[in-house]
Amino acid sequence: MNQLTNLSTIIEAHIVELKKPGVASVRPGYKMEDGWPTTQPAIVVIAAQGVPVSGLPTQIEGIPVEVRTASDVEQLRLKQPETYRKIADRRVEFRDGAFPELDPNTEKAPGVAELENLGIETMGTKPQLPYTGPANTALKPVTGNLTVVCHASPDAGWPTLKTSLQETQATLTVGMYDFTSAHILEVLQNAMLGKGKLTITLDNPSRNPTADQTDKETLQALSDALGEDFASAWALVRSNKAVPTWIYPTAYHIKVVVRDSQAVWLSSGNWNNSNQPDFDPIGSPTADDQKTAAKSDRDWHVIMENPELAKTYEAFLKHDFDVASEQEGGANAELLSADDEIQVPDLLRASTKLGFEFHQPLRLENEPMTITPLLTPDPGVYQAAMLKLVKSATTKLYIQLQYIHPSNNVDGFKDLIDAVVEKIADGVDVRIILSQWQQTNGWLERLQAAGVHLTAVKIQNGVHNKGFVVDSKVVALGSQNWSDEGVLNNRDASVIIESAKAAAYYEKIFTHDWTRLAAQGHSSSAKTASTGQ
Repeated sequence: MNQLTNLSTIIEAHIVELKKPGVASVRPGYKMEDGWPTTQPAIVVIAAQGVPVSGLPTQIEGIPVEVRTASDVEQLRLKQPETYRKIADRRVEFRDGAFPELDPNTEKAPGVAELENLGIETMGTKPQLPYTGPANTALKPVTGNLTVVCHASPDAGWPTLKTSLQETQATLTVGMYDFTSAHILEVLQNAMLGKGKLTITLDNPSRNPTADQTDKETLQALSDALGEDFASAWALVRSNKAVPTWIYPTAYHIKVVVRDSQAVWLSSGNWNNSNQPDFDPIGSPTADDQKTAAKSDRDWHVIMENPELAKTYEAFLKHDFDVASEQEGGANAELLSADDEIQVPDLLRASTKLGFEFHQPLRLENEPMTITPLLTPDPGVYQAAMLKLVKSATTKLYIQLQYIHPSNNVDGFKDLIDAVVEKIADGVDVRIILSQWQQTNGWLERLQAAGVHLTAVKIQNGVHNKGFVVDSKVVALGSQNWSDEGVLNNRDASVIIESAKAAAYYEKIFTHDWTRLAAQGHSSSAKTASTGQ
């Protein structure tokens, strides 16, 4: 970062020369070729959409000046900063801050003038509660002959989840970031009618563009259908105006369901239409399957049929519910909600290269393996385990994440990125697939500035996964995005599965995506629904 830090100083010294009509923002970065960053530092000028810019110097102090038209995300941030900030407070993929930026007209960060009166309205002044976990419950590995069902979306996510929900005999305990899909709501209602108890703790993020209903409407529908057999609470997230206190700064980002205290469904995907599209391209193929897949998200899921793991996750979910419910005045307190009117806008997605090959679920029954449960913000659990896993790679390290937002923190996240950088330098076969979100607000260039060689990186539209495969022997999957919040502060859940058969299953899907769907370069103008966290 030192080279680009010096570049920020140069920009500040010459900001008057960059004050031209149409220039919205100036920041450090790298010169682009064919839509992909080179290693040549550049002064990046962001021009407002539809406004020509002229009269800029071609270079300053030997550094080239490169003009780029604002992306849709950048345009929203520059022109509607208050709306943008409300969305970014709830959805980290929108976050700016990859590099220091200046608006030449104000010599401040873009949008600061408009935001000065916003204050802390979007985050509120509510008090923070310290995080606690359930008493007498430890996150410890389980080793033995275990049964798991490995599967992925869009291939077989919904058919597998649907069957699991319908197998419920008595109880479901749910922790979820977002639940706006009508087909999941219908199946869940029918699966629980006349059974036992459904308990859910839910976040309330800005509305997903694929939503059939809001999160508030989902909870109300479940309450109407199930009555006393249903209990809900809003997760204690700072930006949710419905809660009086907060534990999680950005999101209750977990996607976990415990069935009958016997089985755990754990995923990177929410209960939204983009994460769980209502189709079955393997069991009931149609002519529209490729179109549906192209506008859906890549997610990895696993069902673990093990009472010990189930009871561990259930204890944490019930504790989250109890703490939130107490703060909100009891289970099923009034369903207040945050800003439902703030909806995530549709964004541009590139078309897929070669189309999808759909992968059937893999059931591993009574197979020898070790499964390690990971939760944040439980201190050091995720960061320490994942750092050990990354450092253990000797031949392969395959990573598929929605985004990586490097930072300079000293609390552990930077160590994870540095470990990946070391593996690239050591000659390990490191491949990283990120979503189109990595190309917004300078985050792809920031990743390079953090030391990650972009020859190891490709972009795949709709990646919502948070998955890792190491040496074809170990797989990790779950909900932690690689940002400060995801690695350290939000409620998230993952597992590490030490099983060559499970690792081979997810590695095959990763290799499929790397070869057929991911690429380097420009995104296209094909417009489809954006993904959520």
